[in-house]
Amino acid sequence: MKKQSKLILAICSLMIMFCINVSAQEAKAEKQILIKNVSIFNGNSGKLISGKDVVVEGNKIKSIVSSGGNESKFDEVIDGKGGYLSPGIIDCHAHAVMGGDENTFLNGDQHYVQLFAAMEMEEMLLRGVTTIRDAGGNTFALKKAIDDGLVDGPRIYPSGAILSQYSGHVDFRTPNPANLPKEWGGQISPGEVNGHAMLANGPDQVMMAVRQQLFLGATQIKLAVGGGVSSFTDPLYVNEYTTAEIKAAVDAANDYGTYVMTHVFNEVGVKRAIEAGVKTIEHGHLMNEEDAKLMAEKGVILSTQCQVMAQLAPIYTDPIRKGKLDEAMTGMDNMFKMAKKYNIKVAYGTDLLFSYEGRKEQLKDLTLRKQWYNSSEIMIQATGTGGEVVGLCGKRNPYGKVGVIEEGAMADILIYSKNPLEDVSIVEDYDNNLKLIIKDGKTYKNTLQ
Repeated sequence: MKKQSKLILAICSLMIMFCINVSAQEAKAEKQILIKNVSIFNGNSGKLISGKDVVVEGNKIKSIVSSGGNESKFDEVIDGKGGYLSPGIIDCHAHAVMGGDENTFLNGDQHYVQLFAAMEMEEMLLRGVTTIRDAGGNTFALKKAIDDGLVDGPRIYPSGAILSQYSGHVDFRTPNPANLPKEWGGQISPGEVNGHAMLANGPDQVMMAVRQQLFLGATQIKLAVGGGVSSFTDPLYVNEYTTAEIKAAVDAANDYGTYVMTHVFNEVGVKRAIEAGVKTIEHGHLMNEEDAKLMAEKGVILSTQCQVMAQLAPIYTDPIRKGKLDEAMTGMDNMFKMAKKYNIKVAYGTDLLFSYEGRKEQLKDLTLRKQWYNSSEIMIQATGTGGEVVGLCGKRNPYGKVGVIEEGAMADILIYSKNPLEDVSIVEDYDNNLKLIIKDGKTYKNTLQ
C-alpha cells in the first residue's frame, strides 16, 4: 500500500512538473517586439521621451528600456526611423452603429446597420483610433465580433441603449395623439425595438433600464438629462429627468462598479447631473460658470465635441434642429474658455452621426480645438485623458489600461513621421503621416520599411 502511495505521489509530482514546464514554455512563447529609434509621447505629458525603446509582449507593453541594448532576443524589431510614438487615439463619444442613413438606422434592416458599422470600424482603426467609448446604440454584437477577431476595429466600451424620458432626447416617436406611451397601450418605438434607445420614467423604471443595459454587457450607462440637437421634441433648455431619476441611475450603476455619462447642453441640467453623481458631462455647450466651478470641484470630466456641429450643418436644414445647432455652436467658445479657466479635464470625442463621408473627418475635431488648446494638450485629451474616462467603468472594464505608453498598459501604439505635439493637425493626414498602427499587440499597418 505504501509502495502504491509512493508511486501515485511520484506520478503526481511528474505531472505537476510537466504542467509547470508547459506553462513556462507557453509564457515564453509570447511574441516580443522591440520598437526603437523613436521619440515617445506617453499620453500624459507634453514632453517627449528620448533615448528609450518600447518592448511589447503579447498584447501589452512589457517595459520601456534604454536604447542600444541587445536586439537579438526579440522576435521582431521595428525601427521607428526617428518617428514619434504615441498611444492609440481614444474617441470618448462615438456612435459605432450610427454611420449610415438616419432613416435606415431607425426603421431599416438592422442586419445592414451592423454590417455597415463593421465596415466602418476597420476604417476607423486605420485612422489610428484604437478605442472608442460608444455613447449609445446596440453595439454588443459588434464589440464581440471585434474582440473575437472576426472584424478589425477599435475596442468598444458599449453603453447600450441611450436612456431617456418620454418627450426626451431619444423619444423617436412621431408626435401624434395616437402614439401613446407603451404603458398605455402604445407601440414600442423603433429605437427601443432595435436596442438603440430605451424610454424610462420615474426612479423605478430608470433603475430597471440601467440594470437591463448592464445585463446586456454595458460598461457604463448613457443618460439623456437635457434637450438635444438631433431630436425634435426637446429644445436645448429642457431639463430631462429629475434629480431622483438621475440618482436612481447613478446608484444602480455604482452597485455594478461603474458610472453614468450624461447627454446635456444647458446649465441647469449640467448642475443637476453633477450633483446627482455622474462622472462625465457629454456636450455641455451651454453650461455657466457655476457649473464649471462645480465640475472642477467634483472632478467631473467634460467630454465634448467640435466637428459634429460642422458635419451636421448641411444635414439639419429643418428649422427645429438647425436652430438648436446654431445655439450650441454659439455657446461652444464660452464652454471651452471656462474649462480652461477652471482647469477642467477635457476628453476628445466626436459624436459624428448619419454621414459616412462626414465621419471620415473624425480627426478634424482635434485640429478645431487649437482655438483653445495647444497641440500637446489636445493629444493628451485624445489619449491619456481618454484612457482615464474609459477606465471609470472600474470593475466593468473588460480590457486593460489604455491611452498611455507605460509598463502593463495595452499595446496600442502609433508612430507618426511628424510630431503631433507641435501640430496636432498632422494626424488628419493619416494616410501619409501615420506609419505604424498596433492595437492589442497586433500590427495593422507598417509602412516604416
